[in-house]
Amino acid sequence: MQLDLQPVRRRQAISLTPLIDVVFILLLFFMLSSSFMQWRQVDLSAAQVSNDTSSEVHRLRLISDQGAFAYAGQHYQMQDSVALQALVIKAPDAVFAIEVAPGVMTQTMISLLDNLKQAGAQHVSLAGVLP
Repeated sequence: MQLDLQPVRRRQAISLTPLIDVVFILLLFFMLSSSFMQWRQVDLSAAQVSNDTSSEVHRLRLISDQGAFAYAGQHYQMQDSVALQALVIKAPDAVFAIEVAPGVMTQTMISLLDNLKQAGAQHVSLAGVLP
């Protein structure tokens, strides 16, 4: 009787580690590249040259990131909705031009634009950067 001394060949198992690595990398990529915030849009129109000088231009100077702005020599806070509504009610058809001081964040400027719109201002514009 002859003995079979050759080793038994085992089937090699397929390693799932590289597959799991790829799945986690894809998961990480899609999580970082997706956005779950709802975006709100603020309508801004580009300035147009007009011969019509019937509308007044009120210049608001945004001074700080805390929402402080100046108008006609007085200081206001953009969180004060009563004061904003009083400004808008004085001249509802006026153009409110916002001048932004250097170093003020864009989000603060957008918040002031949004607050003016909520207060009832029909025409809101950006005037530029203060020196």
